[in-house]
Amino acid sequence: MKITVLGRGNAGVLTALHYSKYTRYLNNPVEVELIHDNEISPVPVGQATNLVVPQVLWDTLGTSFTSFKDLNFTEKTGIMYENWGKKNKNIWHPFPVGKSAFHFEPKQFQDYIINSLKEVKVKNQNISYYDKIDSDYIFDCRGTPKDFSNYHELINPLNHVLLSKLPPERDYVKWTRTIATPDGWCFYIPLKDKISLGYNFNNKITSIKKAKENFKKLLGVEEIHNHFPYKQYVAKEPIIDNRVILNGNRLFFLEPLEATAVCSYIKWNQMIWEWIINKKGTPLEAKTWLSNFVFQVQSFILYHYKDGSIYNTKFWKENKKLYKKHNDLKLDEIVNYVKDKDYDYIRNTNDFEYHAREYGPWQAWNIKLWVDNV
Repeated sequence: MKITVLGRGNAGVLTALHYSKYTRYLNNPVEVELIHDNEISPVPVGQATNLVVPQVLWDTLGTSFTSFKDLNFTEKTGIMYENWGKKNKNIWHPFPVGKSAFHFEPKQFQDYIINSLKEVKVKNQNISYYDKIDSDYIFDCRGTPKDFSNYHELINPLNHVLLSKLPPERDYVKWTRTIATPDGWCFYIPLKDKISLGYNFNNKITSIKKAKENFKKLLGVEEIHNHFPYKQYVAKEPIIDNRVILNGNRLFFLEPLEATAVCSYIKWNQMIWEWIINKKGTPLEAKTWLSNFVFQVQSFILYHYKDGSIYNTKFWKENKKLYKKHNDLKLDEIVNYVKDKDYDYIRNTNDFEYHAREYGPWQAWNIKLWVDNV
């Protein structure tokens, strides 16, 4: 079997990693090639993972956090939500003891994986048509599409981001800060050489000029380095002709509030694996899983806005109502289930009902933590 991966962003390199490393012990090894266009470069902004990514890197490359000592990465032990909710100004969402994720610079992350894949053929080439590729399967990971006619729009209150940076902290915090603002929220990602910030807002509610003023005032930035609008969407056909599989931003995009992007690429690869490698799944089953997964990610992100923030602005007044308009009965049921359970029970139980209450990439205790604190 031969697999071609198009694009060398986060989704592209993780897909090449997945199908080159996890198949090495099969009776019929898989040939993997990666084709990318050198003229396309990633946005130079700090990003973050959840716990799934370090586990995959450990399984495939034997990578631990010490492997990144020469890179612009920092440890992530959880997320601090600041200024959210009614009960607590700050909500601490920790990872389990002894486990951590990381903050990273995209190009360094991508280069690290590519340089570790000696068995993958890497080509610099601009591909326009799938029929010019002689592979059994093609993973298209070439980033945000230019034409959205083949995509469904997802529901979310944000559509624009301003990017900036601050000097690094001497003793950097080992978590992502997610700071509610009058206009939306700002990510604060500590790297070794800088703090990477992204001010997310809706330019139909807040003008770009006003968002820039608030960004500088609230976060102390002096210069806005970049700003761009974004859409939130999912492909109508994530698998094309039972041969081409979309992944990364070519597949779907939702705001980075819960750092679900990289984890989602990995989980989608695992679903496709069941179909093309294990021969146990079908394209229809994979599509159904994706539809449910994306809907659940969308729903829990909307749930974050339900109880508002310390700000009583137009953005928060309007978007507190979004989840009520687009609620998910399964999430509502999980919320009701966890309300009267203590954390020891939830973390240690073998109760089937608990394990049936996983939601998107989250477990029930993640949802309880949010519910209790807001």
